Amino acid sequence: MRKILLTFFVIVAAVSVYGQDHGFISGSFQSNTNFYIRDSAIGAANLPHYDNLKVGSDIWFNLNYTNTKYDLEAGIRFDAYLNSILRNPTTPYTGVGLGTFYLKKKFKDVTLSGGYLYDQIGCGMIYRTYEERTLGIDNALVGGRVEYDYKQMLHVKAFSGVQKNLFSIYNPIITGFNAEGNFTKGKVTIAPGIGMVNRSMDQGSMNKVVSAIESMDSATRFVPKYNVYAFTAYNTLSVGPISWYIEGSYKTKEGNYYLNQSGQSQLQNKAGNAIYSTLNISKKGIGATFLFKRVENFTMRTSPNEKIFQGLMNFEPPVPRQNSLRLPSRYFASSLEQHELAFGAEVTWKPIKKLSFILNGSYVRDFLFSPALIREPVVRDNGLGGKDTSYRDHKNFFGEGNLECIFKPKSNIELDFGFQYIFYNRIMYQQDGGIYPGEYKVSSYTPFFEISHRFNKKMSYRIELQYQYVPNDFGQWAYGLFEFNIAPSFSIAVSDMWNFKPNPNNVVAVYREPHHFYSAFVAYTYGPHRFSLNYVKQVAGIVCTGGVCRFEPAFSGVRFSVTSTF
Repeated sequence: MRKILLTFFVIVAAVSVYGQDHGFISGSFQSNTNFYIRDSAIGAANLPHYDNLKVGSDIWFNLNYTNTKYDLEAGIRFDAYLNSILRNPTTPYTGVGLGTFYLKKKFKDVTLSGGYLYDQIGCGMIYRTYEERTLGIDNALVGGRVEYDYKQMLHVKAFSGVQKNLFSIYNPIITGFNAEGNFTKGKVTIAPGIGMVNRSMDQGSMNKVVSAIESMDSATRFVPKYNVYAFTAYNTLSVGPISWYIEGSYKTKEGNYYLNQSGQSQLQNKAGNAIYSTLNISKKGIGATFLFKRVENFTMRTSPNEKIFQGLMNFEPPVPRQNSLRLPSRYFASSLEQHELAFGAEVTWKPIKKLSFILNGSYVRDFLFSPALIREPVVRDNGLGGKDTSYRDHKNFFGEGNLECIFKPKSNIELDFGFQYIFYNRIMYQQDGGIYPGEYKVSSYTPFFEISHRFNKKMSYRIELQYQYVPNDFGQWAYGLFEFNIAPSFSIAVSDMWNFKPNPNNVVAVYREPHHFYSAFVAYTYGPHRFSLNYVKQVAGIVCTGGVCRFEPAFSGVRFSVTSTF
């Protein structure tokens, strides 16, 4: 690694000196520090951060060099995780080292890249390397890539390498190919593409798989394979106001952990397939988007030994809407790898310049589970000294409906109000049965209101008000936020998320009583530098970013952040 870094800096320094009139350096810095304040009343306790460590930080410092004369790019990033909760919210991690580096050189129509590479094929169904810092995801490919462009009509690339694992690597080899076209005739444009990825397991990973298979019942054992292949084909068709994207993917048989008919995770040898499509229609005053996705046994990881975000090679786009408001975003259906059939639609109507309506809905369900999984018996007291048995339907995963209205009575005032309904299957997305034994169904009803008012070019404020009724989870919530801004330098905000009528049967004892979850935020911007300080009390729950979700425990403390670009 030291030799690679030395070579990297020598190349950059040499080209910088020789072509100094054509090169420039840019970069960024980001630091997030958490100061933990124990609060057992909301469940922010009995973890290493609250009991002993008290402070944790995450730091990224990135430098990029670009030379236009020689068509050369280079970059390097330093990462530091100090008692970090990004990797695992309940287990601190400390590590310091090289996060990424890359070199990129263009020769007319050919581009060569080496180092830590971020890329994707199609919508990412068979392959996507990306960074999502808030969730601790960074699955860059450490290797090389060759790209060829022909007259802006054809783009071909091939790559090979291993996947990054923080400051080390996963040993399985990943190799891929992708070709994309772009052709226009009159008002019609088509952009087809094909892609292929091969993952070849190393001997160490294979030994772990073999050991797991040997511990299985003889009737369920299978012969594992070192290689898995995934193929995809996609196309975007644009005709006037209509744009239609469709992608179909297939992967060969390999062993992966899926739920069996008893609802237990088990290593199974299955092939996979997936279809994803979006249709956009836009005309003056009205627009519509329709989404469809079907996924069956489509897990793409460096090996079956990796779980959650570790060794993740692809990205399955979610169909449900990603909400930004606090209470409407509490329940979100992240993509499921085993069985998922999802539909979504959003219609935007603007009858007049000052008024617009947004109607959104999505529905996610299963299509393959056996009756043993679909129907679960639930036994409860009937209040008469006996028992009643009912059944819960597991084939329905998620349903959502949103109606939103945005009204601008004046150019400096905007009103946004609406209502959201959600059905959420806790067993599928949180792996628990809910408040009552077997009661997996969560129904959420959330009206919301927001007003933004700009006094002048610099001063403005924003108010959010939300209410949520969710009888089978936390009960009733109220949320309020006030934010004041003086552009471009100063922002301040205060908020409270109040569980004013909690569910007395909550399985988490501390949430059976009313609680306030306060937040106070201040930020100051000085040129390219932004400093923010935030006092936070946060309820335990699912946190989602970019359609990817994970569970995080309750948080109590102070967060200090610094971001800078240059």
